[in-house]
This record gives sequence, structure tokens and C-alpha cells, in this order.
Amino acid sequence: MSRKNSEKIDAIADAIEQSMKKGHISTLILLSLEKGPSHGYSLMHTIKEDTYEVWNPTASSLYPHLSSLTEKGLIEFKAEMDGKREKKVYEITEKGRKTLKKLLERQQNMRKSLLSMIMSTIGLTNFSLPNDFEDLFGPDLIDDASLIGKTDDEKLEILTKRKLVLSKIVNKLENFVNEINQRIESLKKENK
Repeated sequence: MSRKNSEKIDAIADAIEQSMKKGHISTLILLSLEKGPSHGYSLMHTIKEDTYEVWNPTASSLYPHLSSLTEKGLIEFKAEMDGKREKKVYEITEKGRKTLKKLLERQQNMRKSLLSMIMSTIGLTNFSLPNDFEDLFGPDLIDDASLIGKTDDEKLEILTKRKLVLSKIVNKLENFVNEINQRIESLKKENK
């Protein structure tokens, strides 16, 4: 693939990723406020930290969502004076808690459907969706009913796809572990 095509693909993937992130910001705000009341700047920081900087909302992206959530009655705010400036401290409402619960249930269903799609892509069509991490990486991933009756070439293709997907998952998990280790070291240095 040429460098120019690779850059176009990266740009397309970046745009789709940004669109996906926009769709989750309201849920992240509600999750953050579930922990307790907060003002906008603190919410931006909490979301950035709690998502390992995957989401790094700016004021221009966060405040319209806060206004929308307020209009819908999912959050409310109290104006407090901070020196000469007024600061809004946001809090989740009961309606917001119920909506958050519903959003998290739907998010779980979306993750399951996405996982189902991934499993089908690597040839695990009769694979029941895992309830936890151990189920996902159990023996069914290596030798399952979908291999029965397949030619050796078909089995080789299916298992090669599985290996590729698992390698990518392992790589991603290693990156997460490295990021967590860096955060731990950073926190240890800050606390000295």
C-alpha cells in the first residue's frame, strides 16, 4: 500500500474514531458525575484521566454536551462564586442515573454484537458469547465445532485469522499494561 493511500486510510479512521468518541461523551459525563458533583474543568480532567487519555474533551466540545444534558433534565447545576467568577457545579439527577443505567445496558449489548461480528469474522460462528474474559480465551477459541468438516486449508485459514486477531488483542493488552505501568510510576514519583 502506498504511503498516500495509508495516510488517507488513517485520516478516514481518525474521522470515524472522532465520531465514535462524540457519541460517548454524554455517557462519560454522566459516569463522572455519578461519582459526585463537579465543575466543567474538573470533568474534562476526570474524563481524560479515567479513560487513559483516549478521550480528552476540550471546553468547546464539553460545554455543549453539558447544556444538552441539563436541558434534558439529566444533570443540573448550582452556580457558585469562585473569587469574582461564577462557576457552575454540575450534578447528576435521578433521571440522569436512570438514563445512565439504560445507556450502560445498551453499551453492553453493542459490545456483545461487535464481539459477535468479530468472532464470526474469524470463523467462530457457533461460539457462544463470553460472559467474562476467561470465557473469551478458553479452549473453544482453538478447537470448536466450526472447524468440523472443514478441509485442512479452510482450518488453516480460520486458525490463521484467529491467531491474527488474538495477536492484535495481546498487543493491545501489552500496550495497556505499559500505559498503566507508566501511570503507576508517575503517581509514585508525584507522591514522593
